[in-house]
Amino acid sequence: MARVLLCIGCDAYQSLNKLSGAERDALSIRTALSTGPLSSIQPADAYLLHSPARHQLDATLLEIQDKYDEIESFTLFFAGHGGEANDSYFLCVSDTRADRLSTTGFAISRLFEYFNELKAAHCNVIIDACNAGGMVSNLGILLKPEVIGKAKTFGVSFFVSSAADQYAGETSHGGYGTLALLKVLDGEIDTGSRASMLDLLDIGRPAAQYVSEQTQGGQMPSVWGVNLYGHMPLFGNPHATDNPTSSLLGITGISPASPAGQAISSHSAELYTLMFAPEHDLTPQRLFPVLTKFVDRLADTPNSVGAFIGGIWQSLEKSTGRHANSFSRVELSATCVALLLQSSQNSTSRDCIVGLAHEIVAEVEHLLWDIVNGLRENPGSLCRHGIPDLFYLPQRISRILGWAGAAVHLVRELGISDAPLREALEHLSSLLLEHYASTCAGMSEDEAPYWAAFLTAIKTDELNGLGELVVSTLINALVEHDGRLARPLLSAEDVYGYLKARADKDPAELKRLSSSPSETLALVLLISGRHSLEEELDYTLLSLDHAHLKIFLPQSYLEFSQPFVRNGINHVFQIGQKVWTVADVAKRWEEACKPQMGHDTSLRNPATRIGAICASLIFPDRVPWFLLSDQ
Repeated sequence: MARVLLCIGCDAYQSLNKLSGAERDALSIRTALSTGPLSSIQPADAYLLHSPARHQLDATLLEIQDKYDEIESFTLFFAGHGGEANDSYFLCVSDTRADRLSTTGFAISRLFEYFNELKAAHCNVIIDACNAGGMVSNLGILLKPEVIGKAKTFGVSFFVSSAADQYAGETSHGGYGTLALLKVLDGEIDTGSRASMLDLLDIGRPAAQYVSEQTQGGQMPSVWGVNLYGHMPLFGNPHATDNPTSSLLGITGISPASPAGQAISSHSAELYTLMFAPEHDLTPQRLFPVLTKFVDRLADTPNSVGAFIGGIWQSLEKSTGRHANSFSRVELSATCVALLLQSSQNSTSRDCIVGLAHEIVAEVEHLLWDIVNGLRENPGSLCRHGIPDLFYLPQRISRILGWAGAAVHLVRELGISDAPLREALEHLSSLLLEHYASTCAGMSEDEAPYWAAFLTAIKTDELNGLGELVVSTLINALVEHDGRLARPLLSAEDVYGYLKARADKDPAELKRLSSSPSETLALVLLISGRHSLEEELDYTLLSLDHAHLKIFLPQSYLEFSQPFVRNGINHVFQIGQKVWTVADVAKRWEEACKPQMGHDTSLRNPATRIGAICASLIFPDRVPWFLLSDQ
């Protein structure tokens, strides 16, 4: 399929102020994108219009429609005047009149009508015009079914050079937005990616930052996009390396005409709804059900799931930077990995999982140093909500250390050095021991998978004894409260009642709000020996008489990301019923649990193990017990 480019530069206006550099900008972009060793567009498929009238632009778009049966990507560049009228955005062509913008301008919505007819998989729209941001500020209008097409069947990316209330500036060499894009294409501005190909989002983000810096905020471009069919490359990467495993961008896209493409396009309105959701709504709990529907539709099409999920990740990852949850980018990547778990034996899904795992490791390392620096500046920086922190602070700490432990496990699966992570963990452990030793663990069953990831990732003699402190704190909490911690996903309305029940030692209320059998209790019993705490725990088991614990093992870890894992065995124990010592649980673990996991051939695949770890941390009602079998 062809990749088509249409560049429009409008200097000569009949009724509006004439410009001097728009036609030059259009020529520069056409030359950059369609010539040279890194271009992906053939010169024969690159069209250039100088100061066209409205009918000439219509004629060119009709010519393109007639020439191509199917287009992989269509890129439109426009430099000139632009403006808003009647809740729509208009490109100003040579015969546009300011007093009749709605009837003489070229509505961006009309462009999308052409895009639909072109059957393009992806459309890139680059606008270097005054008030160009008005287009994106009114995306709710732009993406109505009557504008973008009832099925919304193509992916779309925007680079607009200015905000809705700003004018696009220019220098003697061209518009700021265009010059910034050209600097990225030339390699003068590094995108940070080392993949072989870049899409408009990769190119546009550093260009937008450059324009904002050069104009001191006077002009702030916007970049936005949705990849429906996976990554749609626009230009070769001047800074590419030969190591594709560290990037997702080498994954190819999906043809809209293919069975996989049709499975996506027929329901793509759901994806657009997701893309327009507020940042705080983009949680694993919101993303997973929607994206699972698409993964299921693509399940029988080889190599499609990985390409689809890779494109979705690229569409959403920028928005995580605006999220109040600092771990939102990690959770997005982990959610995408979990979505790929069932297809992790497939080569494309495996490659995508590996790329996402690299992203998780890098982001966790960055976050750990942020937390370390925050604690050095303000030792109370992990506290948030006053009294509610009695409940939430231990979970916050377990989450931080759990992701740190998961990153260490991912590093091992990827075969790369864990030294940078361990250095960050060493500094963090000292600060946690100094300021949070008494509140680090033991409030909720939600902590279990995080502690499993962390405690199996570290050695007993490192991190200043933090592992032993965590295990001891968990033991004390379980003994004091009859082996019960708060049930997973306890609602905010029940938090006060649970805290009061713990303080009052109210067994009835504690039972109502707690979880039994306890996986945390099973974890403590199995891991206590690593910290030479089994004898101490044996003495306290009398206080836990009749308490229940469990170890759930799925039949196959390929199913571990499903909301309900239907196939598996619940190994349930009761203290006082064939369990009198830690050794009794350890014996059952060795005789029944480890052999069961040994028979699960899916665990021999590193991508499956990575997927299962990620699934356990975004859905903390399951524990990755196979991590203990590696000890």
